[in-house]
This record gives sequence, structure tokens and C-alpha cells, in this order.
Amino acid sequence: MIKVRNLYFSFGKQNILNDISLNIKQENKIIGLLGPNGAGKTTLFNILTNYYQKFQGEVNNNEFTYFLLPDREYIPGNLTIKSCLKDFQKLYANFNKDRATSMLEKLDLDFNQKISNFSKGMKEQLHLIFSLAQDVDLYVFDEPLAAVDPVTRDILIELIKNGRRENSVAIISTHLVQDMDELFNEVIIINHGKIKLHENTKKLIAEHNTSLNNIYKERVKIANNY
Repeated sequence: MIKVRNLYFSFGKQNILNDISLNIKQENKIIGLLGPNGAGKTTLFNILTNYYQKFQGEVNNNEFTYFLLPDREYIPGNLTIKSCLKDFQKLYANFNKDRATSMLEKLDLDFNQKISNFSKGMKEQLHLIFSLAQDVDLYVFDEPLAAVDPVTRDILIELIKNGRRENSVAIISTHLVQDMDELFNEVIIINHGKIKLHENTKKLIAEHNTSLNNIYKERVKIANNY
């Protein structure tokens, strides 16, 4: 169980997170973390994965293993896929080389070519694969679907669904809410540093008889007094 209790986080005089509480059962599922720019998504991710350690409240992030895929490239462009497979084994205790290789072999890639030579979409696939190849309880993906074409997005979604360790939780922040009804088992909506909703996606859609995208936009409009 991932538990967050009465979490507050400030940067200077600005309050980023305000009394956040969450319960997430440790079971096989994908959770969407949705919210406008500046809502507090990345800050929450950094706290869950122990990058930010000065906060008020309770977070039980010592009871599970985790890996954060940030919203920027973290693998040096001068490396090759072959060298990454070797280096990740040394750098990350939970890295599963066999699982990474299995996913990479499904793509038509030159393992000896520098990563800097790959397209933006292919770099995003590589970063996602090397993140999914971690054998952890919790995967945290900050905008992994940003600025990719529809074909690449479908590949990334399939990787997120089937490339993770079994019985793991993945939390994904994205602004691409349209057509995500079938991906997320649960959805969390955050705005102004507060949780506005945390529900089972199918139940939520059935109750409102509309798409997740429409529900999300309506909740944001209400929170922003539009």
C-alpha cells in the first residue's frame, strides 16, 4: 500500500501541494495523474520517489521500490543501446537486462548506433524501455507521451501495459487525456496542489456517461471557476 497523509510542500512562499492524502493498493494497475500546468504533478512525483525530502506530512516511500522517468532525457546521447545495457546493470540494482533486451529486440534498432542519432520519438521509446526494465513496485512516468505521433504513442502505451514487472503500479502524468479511457485503471485529478478526484476509471465513466477527457476538462473548469 502506498500511503500519503496530509502532505504539504512549499517552494519559498509558494504552496505547491496542499494537504494531499492518497491510498494506492499495491496491485497490477495503471493510474493516470491528470492536471493542468503547475498543478503539482511533478512535485508529487519527486516526493513519492524520494527526490524531494523536505516536506510536511507522511509518505511511506521506504516500503516499496520505485523508478522515476522524468519529463526530460536522462540517458547521455553519446551512449549506444549496447553500452546502456551494460552500464545500467552497474548503475541500477533493479535493472533487468533480459527484459530490456526482449523489449528492444521488438524495435528495428541498431544497438551500436549513438542514441543522439535517433529521432525524438525513438528516444522516448528507449527511455521508456530502460525505465520499464527496472524490477520495481512503482513506476512513475512524468509526461512519457509528450509530443509523439499517434503510432509512437500506441507503441509506448503497449510498452507501459505489458513491459512492466508483474503486479506493479504505474502512475503516469499526461496532458493527452483523449483516448485514454482504456489505459488507466484509476485516475487522479490534481489542481492547485489539491486532489480533486481519485476514482476507478470505468466506474467514473459509467457514472457520468461521457469520456474521461470530458470529465477531466469539466473538473478543471469547476476548480478554476471558468
